Amino acid sequence: MDGIAKQKVAGGKLVTVKLQYSGRVDSIRILGDFFIHPESGLEQIERALVGENLDETALSSNVARTARENGIEMIGVTPEAIASTIMMAVKR
Repeated sequence: MDGIAKQKVAGGKLVTVKLQYSGRVDSIRILGDFFIHPESGLEQIERALVGENLDETALSSNVARTARENGIEMIGVTPEAIASTIMMAVKR
């Protein structure tokens, strides 16, 4: 199935998630007006989410772990905001 969702998160930044899923994340694209440093960090986060169960806590933990292990700085967005936007896309 396909899903898309947008939400403004704390601080007023916009997060958009486009994904394909089948009980798990099959593919995902995360967009928005937040910053990720280095820029390649966003692709690392997206790759890490592929195959993940559609569980908000697990998704958030995965994003946080990937950022921590790869020295990715997230400015204007949190792992929790990404996870909640993913779940919004699934529920629509």
